[in-house]
Amino acid sequence: MTALLTWNESFGVGNAMLDSDHRILFDLLSQLHDAMETGQSREVVGSVINVLAEYVEHHFRREELVMAEIGYPGRAEHERLHRDLESRVRAIRDRWGAGERQVLGDEVLAFLKKWLTEHILGADKAYRPWIESAGGGL
Repeated sequence: MTALLTWNESFGVGNAMLDSDHRILFDLLSQLHDAMETGQSREVVGSVINVLAEYVEHHFRREELVMAEIGYPGRAEHERLHRDLESRVRAIRDRWGAGERQVLGDEVLAFLKKWLTEHILGADKAYRPWIESAGGGL
């Protein structure tokens, strides 16, 4: 089975902690994909969704602290993007928990993959010059 997402250095944002978080998000999406592809139980899939939802929020808080520390001028808009994804992931988690097995079709996994890759390569890469100016962001 091939991974849904594979990390490479083109996703690097110049901060080791945030790059590590992004790798973990890639891994969690791949775990979710694998759990669905291999027909894992509702509880196993639900557990991966819960961890993904929690880690998305954890990562976004850390990233937002770094953006504040480096004085990134696009922070407010970036945080709005974060709130949007958090609400979408929570809705997926809640619908799965309520028994909607169809909530995790291929289109949801495709959306999450597209959102994560485009967000890192677009919105996250935009703050890299500020991270570099701050010597890694911390």
